[in-house]
Amino acid sequence: MSPSADRRSRGRVVLVAMLCAAALVGCGATTPGQPAATSSTTVAPPRDPDATLRDRPPFEAAQQQYLAAVTDAANRIAALVPGLTWHVEENSWRGCGGEFLHTKGVQAYVFAVFSGRTPDAVWPRTVRIVVDAAAGVGATTVRPLADRPADHELVVTGPEGVEVRFGTAAATVLSMKSDCRLRQQTPPR
Repeated sequence: MSPSADRRSRGRVVLVAMLCAAALVGCGATTPGQPAATSSTTVAPPRDPDATLRDRPPFEAAQQQYLAAVTDAANRIAALVPGLTWHVEENSWRGCGGEFLHTKGVQAYVFAVFSGRTPDAVWPRTVRIVVDAAAGVGATTVRPLADRPADHELVVTGPEGVEVRFGTAAATVLSMKSDCRLRQQTPPR
């Protein structure tokens, strides 16, 4: 056998050995003392969206919870700025999207408008108030959308469409939207 043929043969042996080792690792080889992996994994079937909604508290409970959260946060924000007042502009609902698009589910929606803007010096304190209020409704992922002098906006999101928006430019606004819920007495479509 020539020297070049011998090198090719050894290269093939090394390659085959590497492939066998990779196959053993990829097929669930275990370390001594660990249980062997089973070859079948159970995947839960997708849950019926209507059944998911029936397991949640009703829309009316979400509407009360979100209105209370907006009211508390707005009162605390207004207390930081002399003369700043606020009112609920909208306390209603939105249709659901995603997996709940074709259900009778709705999202509670509360929108508050303030009489003026939040000064830059107070903005960080108001953000803390809003982030704490958002956590109370399950929203914990904070994303700043704008952060310039006299123009600030952020969104705090949570699972299944929970969203809190807060911003100030010409005026300060605060809104909260719940996850999808069924009404206690679902009206016919």
